[in-house]
Amino acid sequence: MRLDNKIAVVTGASKGIGAAIATGLASEGADVVVNYNSDIAGANKTVEKIEETGRKAVAIKADISHWENAAALVQNTVEHFGRIDILVNNAAVPCWKPIFEVDEKLWNSVIDTNLKGTFVCSLEAAKHMREQNSGGSIINIGSGASTHALRYLAPYCASKGGISMLTKEMAMELGEHTIRVNCICPGSIIVDRNLKDDPDYNETWKPFVPLRRVGLVQDIVGPVLFLASDEAAYVTGQIFDVDGGWLACAPQPVHEHVIATKAKV
Repeated sequence: MRLDNKIAVVTGASKGIGAAIATGLASEGADVVVNYNSDIAGANKTVEKIEETGRKAVAIKADISHWENAAALVQNTVEHFGRIDILVNNAAVPCWKPIFEVDEKLWNSVIDTNLKGTFVCSLEAAKHMREQNSGGSIINIGSGASTHALRYLAPYCASKGGISMLTKEMAMELGEHTIRVNCICPGSIIVDRNLKDDPDYNETWKPFVPLRRVGLVQDIVGPVLFLASDEAAYVTGQIFDVDGGWLACAPQPVHEHVIATKAKV
């Protein structure tokens, strides 16, 4: 298996993309720390799925928006499993608010979790990876919002844009220690949070996606496994859009000649 006996940490792994990534890492041989903040039931469910693969798992509570908690998460991982080889920074909070309604509390909540949490977890993990002298892989989960403005998501776009640049900076500084840092930017993905906001999420988004479907959580797992493995040993500082082609397209008006051409097809 590609990740046999590796130790991985996945933040925000109690549900959605994080839970799928945690289980996927285990399927390739890794033992996994399942981080959660409030959803202990979801975290325990993820642990159970991992254990069904024959790998070890433990759920560790940590609100990574607080520096000391993020640092403790990594330290607790090393104390439990003895080392850390893979870190997936997935935990994030959204914020659907018009820009004039964004206050300091909301701004801090989003930036502290999404951006500061990613930095601190990465920093602390890198310290141990350096001491282990065996390299490591840090994978940040960004967003299409890191490069494309999305309405009512100002703090979120800022945080994800910061993650993309942080990915490149960390890759530059950590490369000499054989620590690779990459970022995956999902497009529209079917998760409970999105379905709660829009029960018709698939139908709403698929006209904007060249592959004509929204993504599933499993669509993110494959790229993560590649970046975590030795198959990506010479890949670092890269931003990967996993979005069905959405970000490759520019919005455009539908002209008469477009309609006529479509009719012929």
